[in-house]
Amino acid sequence: MTKQLKLSALVAALLVSASAFAAKPGYAVDQSTDSVVRNNYGECWHTGTFDKAANGLVECGDREAAKPAPAPVAQKPALVPMKEKVTLSAKVLFDFNKSVLRADAKNELDPLVAKLKAHAGKGYLNGVEVDGYTDFLGSDKLNNALSQKRADAVKAYFVSEGVPADKVTSVGKGKAEAKMTEECKAKFPKYAKNKKQNAEIKACIESDRRVEVVIDAVKETMVEQPAK
Repeated sequence: MTKQLKLSALVAALLVSASAFAAKPGYAVDQSTDSVVRNNYGECWHTGTFDKAANGLVECGDREAAKPAPAPVAQKPALVPMKEKVTLSAKVLFDFNKSVLRADAKNELDPLVAKLKAHAGKGYLNGVEVDGYTDFLGSDKLNNALSQKRADAVKAYFVSEGVPADKVTSVGKGKAEAKMTEECKAKFPKYAKNKKQNAEIKACIESDRRVEVVIDAVKETMVEQPAK
């Protein structure tokens, strides 16, 4: 019985015209329906030129179906906090022991002004704090006053250039965070009585004389939406 079934399937395949074979290379195809001829067991009928790797059909189980592309992940804009600290040398902004901005200080401050105004224009600026610092030389009273005046001078410049005044604060921190004190004292132990060492220690602690601009803002970024 089995032989008869296979024989009948073979006869059916032989009846398919030669022109139909090209439609699905390697398979016997029914020209009237353009479907692959199957035997009585439902198996696709292969021809002698069948090449599974090159021509295998999914419908015949000779090739895996292509996996659907993953759905694109939905994203939406969101505002995230952004903190930035910019350190400016007091030597660039002010003359020694002075609190009036040098004429060329604008070269350092104008890029910050542009950034702050851009943030403020978008409603992204929460605030900006201008902190003044000094070295350890001199009294606390002198250093606190000098650092406050320098911070105030930078704040005034920002406001004069269009940064919203209510977004800017200024704080004089004196020598509270003088980081080079011990190292430079060790290098020049006679600075108090030696003019040359006094000049050298001033140069050594130069980085402690600074203004720090701390920007508190937000920035827009794209985040993935949670799956529903």
